[in-house]
Amino acid sequence: MGKQVGIISFTGKLGNLIGYRRNGQYFVRTMPETVRQTAATRHASRDFGIASRKGKLIRQAVTPHLDITRDGSLVNRLNKTLISAGEDQLQMLTGFRFNRHAGVEQFFCQQPVISPAGVVTIPGQTLRPEGTATHLEVKAIAVRISFLERRITGSRTATVMIGMDTHFRDMELDVTLPGKGTLLVILQVRSFNGSLASANRRFIAANILGVVTPAVTKQRATIIPDIRKVPRYKEARGKKYNTTLRIPHMVTVHQRE
Repeated sequence: MGKQVGIISFTGKLGNLIGYRRNGQYFVRTMPETVRQTAATRHASRDFGIASRKGKLIRQAVTPHLDITRDGSLVNRLNKTLISAGEDQLQMLTGFRFNRHAGVEQFFCQQPVISPAGVVTIPGQTLRPEGTATHLEVKAIAVRISFLERRITGSRTATVMIGMDTHFRDMELDVTLPGKGTLLVILQVRSFNGSLASANRRFIAANILGVVTPAVTKQRATIIPDIRKVPRYKEARGKKYNTTLRIPHMVTVHQRE
């Protein structure tokens, strides 16, 4: 690959060249004349395409609600996690960090939990000071995404400020979000010194706290017998012949996201 050093940089195709951006810099490479794909590479390409589409929807749904600086590795890290999760294991996204430098777990001795409906509970505890922090801002973000329809179907947030010098009892952030699609609940935590938010990315975290996928729906199959094969007896040359009933297989349809 070559680095673009001209005044004008580009991304995408330009003749037999492909321009792309990585970590804020622009590069260029030539297109291959022929592409040979095996069954394995076709399968990998398909998985990457599915993961990329899902990752883009997740970023479009979540990042507008986040108060953290852009992480240049986010796209690749999210796609890699989605490829590992496959089509039916989106719960593997639980714990994913939108900021790779810090996690929500570092701020709490007892970790927040989420109910299936989308209520985030922070167990009662005394917070550990991080640096010069006097408060923590805790924001719960809920988004619903229909991966089948490739659209965001809803979002909701709830925010609370917690002082570092007080012990609090259980605290709830209600971000219940009925609707269609997969529910993702993200918890963002930021350190504050007075009214100023910390600019240090080690004191800002945003994790996926939970993923609730739609319930599997089943469709009952209708059995239609072939009337030409209904049991019957007929006489032929003095002997009885019995034809059997042929019944089609039951079909179960699963909803996939």
